[in-house]
Amino acid sequence: MSEHGKQESTATSAGQVLVILGLVLVYGAGGYWFAMEVVRDEDSPVWLKLGIPAIVIGFTILLLSVILQRMKAAKTDKYTDVED
Repeated sequence: MSEHGKQESTATSAGQVLVILGLVLVYGAGGYWFAMEVVRDEDSPVWLKLGIPAIVIGFTILLLSVILQRMKAAKTDKYTDVED
């Protein structure tokens, strides 16, 4: 791989990591804020007080498991040396 290709690959990887990290942080803060607002509201029904946090927690678990699976798969990808 040429020097230019290595720099491009590194920049792409860094960009992907930053985007994913930003999305996880914004999603986490927004999900927490929304769930806490629903739980603290005295007029919210019980099913909503239990359902919203369950959705937020479940989606977080799924998101983290997909990210971990992709990271594991990237280590053993047999096509990383294939060039265009």
